[in-house]
Amino acid sequence: MTWRPRRTGIDDFAFIGRSDRILAALDQTDQVALVESDGTHTIVLSAQDGLQNPTAVVVRGDAVYVTSAAYLTKRDPNLLTARIHTGH
Repeated sequence: MTWRPRRTGIDDFAFIGRSDRILAALDQTDQVALVESDGTHTIVLSAQDGLQNPTAVVVRGDAVYVTSAAYLTKRDPNLLTARIHTGH
């Protein structure tokens, strides 16, 4: 599957280490997507994880920090933290 976002704004993205894989904050859909070098993607964080209008993504080692601005709902803006697991 090739990633072709619909009505989805990428507000920010961050490379994972020295790879060509990225994490992209999809503001309008309250999601963070892991995008592979071939364009395929997987949603790795969503509103179910507490995201509301994610506006920034930072990767430091295996830690991921995502600002959840909540500027549309104006309820509970926060900083969501997660870990990257490589599966190895």
